[in-house]
Amino acid sequence: MVLLGPARTTADGFELQLGTNMLGHFALTGLLLDDLGRADAARVVSLSSITHKNAHLDFDDLMSRRDFNASRAYGRSKLATTVFGLELDRRLRAAGSPVVSVIAHPGLSRSNLTPRAWEHRGRLGRIFARAGLLATQPAERGALPQLFAATAPNVRGGQFFEPSGLWEMRGRVVEVRPSTEAADPSVGRRLWTAAEALTGITYL
Repeated sequence: MVLLGPARTTADGFELQLGTNMLGHFALTGLLLDDLGRADAARVVSLSSITHKNAHLDFDDLMSRRDFNASRAYGRSKLATTVFGLELDRRLRAAGSPVVSVIAHPGLSRSNLTPRAWEHRGRLGRIFARAGLLATQPAERGALPQLFAATAPNVRGGQFFEPSGLWEMRGRVVEVRPSTEAADPSVGRRLWTAAEALTGITYL
């Protein structure tokens, strides 16, 4: 996963956060789907974020070339990841596939990701990163929503798991609803078509 940082692109020319956090997962899932379909109770877990709820996908500028903002681009990448997970669930069901697609997000977890993300902003960024540690939970706790989504019995396709606490930053694992835009099937179809065109990977 990539979080914040200056404007950069992947080797394929995609905005780094969208390319890493969503398009790469879209392509990898397509390449592995036949094998997943032959596995026992396979699941695809898409990693969302709190930030997806305040994001909006600009299909005229998915790569954020017109007006790059690191925080906005990150939110868009996580909204795209959430849209992908839900659209994948719809398509798997329609195809009669046994594979299950679910979504989870870890809240705010204590790892090296946030300090590294803010280090390019100098002294103020480092202060912000240290202050942010006060609101975080241990990485082991942050992994629980993803582990629950991947391993808990009776998990259904399209479910979304996250921490239950204040602002979804920490706490026990609960099921929640994604944002209205993330759950919109028309947004899912449009993003899927765009992802196929961008990656050259077509499935379902």
